[in-house]
Amino acid sequence: MVGKFQNTMLDKEWIPYANCRNIDREFFFDKYEEDQDLAKVVDNICLTCPVIRDCFSHATSNEEWGVWGGVYLVDGEINAARNAHKTEEIWKEILAAVGSEDDLF
Repeated sequence: MVGKFQNTMLDKEWIPYANCRNIDREFFFDKYEEDQDLAKVVDNICLTCPVIRDCFSHATSNEEWGVWGGVYLVDGEINAARNAHKTEEIWKEILAAVGSEDDLF
């Protein structure tokens, strides 16, 4: 699936501005799932990203999986287990950043 990410995303206008563009993609997939400390670092990378809203919107619209816009998704849906490390404060920051006034769950 990582290959799918790389191939389908290269033509997106917002990708050159993404904080993750030069980071190992596995940090947003398997490694994120395996290491909660790394997951928190990835969350912060996303929260400081200028295209977090575009990223999250793309992923939810295209049924992506992995971390998109600071949220771990499976088939474009939030995976509660993979996001369990997030605090309420982090969720509030993510909601504001992705432009959602509603709770993501």
